[in-house]
Amino acid sequence: MSGVVLIAEGDPFNLRLLEELCEEAGFDVVTADSGETALNVVARQRPSLIVLDAGLRTEDGAEVLEVLQSESALASIPVLLTTSADDEEARKRGLELGASDFVARPYRVYEVEQRIKNLLRLAAAERAAERARSSLASDPALDKDPVTHAGGPGQLRISLEYEATRAVRYRHALTCLVLRVHNFDAIVKSSGEATGHGLLMQLANGLRTAIRAIDHLFRSDTDEFTLLLPETDASEARVVVDRLRAQAADGSLVGPAIEPVPKLGLGQASIVPDGEITDGERLWQAARNGIIVLGPERA
Repeated sequence: MSGVVLIAEGDPFNLRLLEELCEEAGFDVVTADSGETALNVVARQRPSLIVLDAGLRTEDGAEVLEVLQSESALASIPVLLTTSADDEEARKRGLELGASDFVARPYRVYEVEQRIKNLLRLAAAERAAERARSSLASDPALDKDPVTHAGGPGQLRISLEYEATRAVRYRHALTCLVLRVHNFDAIVKSSGEATGHGLLMQLANGLRTAIRAIDHLFRSDTDEFTLLLPETDASEARVVVDRLRAQAADGSLVGPAIEPVPKLGLGQASIVPDGEITDGERLWQAARNGIIVLGPERA
């Protein structure tokens, strides 16, 4: 994995140490010994990643982070913050200001190299997902479910990768909900395809009323919908779950009486900072595997 790494380090010894470490790992390296110099370098040549000393002179690490986050073209550059081992406050402030990760001195060669590679890999995945999202957005009809007008499986895969990458990188939560009609085939067989389509449209409308504008709705399978709730942990997702349970209880989620009665299930899983789930596919499968009964809606 290659890329241009900017090392902004105020101590000459540490600067040289990091420079040699990155060069030996195969990265192209540019250096800066102050915050002002680092920002000048970024203005001339956008690096793939910045290794940033929290205690830089001129502008310190926090001030450099604030400048980077204020510029939309620079805010996506991953930043590995370096601090002394006991400077917890600098690490906390740096992460709050947008640093992607941190490493403490004295440096461990393997740790620095691996953290840089991880951040570059996440950034590359985020760019690829964004390109794919842009491609889909250029044709609104592409991969839309024709029955419910929700996103289709292709859009779901792209959004899962994009949102999961962002959640891990920026240490945000991401919750996935999966709603399934367990007896959908039996309903279509008994009452006809038109009734099945009507049920799907009713469910999609109910799901839309339960979520926010920033959330995503997909028809992920014949009998299944998936919701992605960015920057939402399991406790915060409870608001959406409670709305769906209320709709299930009063029958509005499925609409007019259908025979056989729709049997609904709901599954939930979340990505949280430092949690076990770190990618979109695992998140989705965890939600699907955790489905429990939500209905039936009518006695």
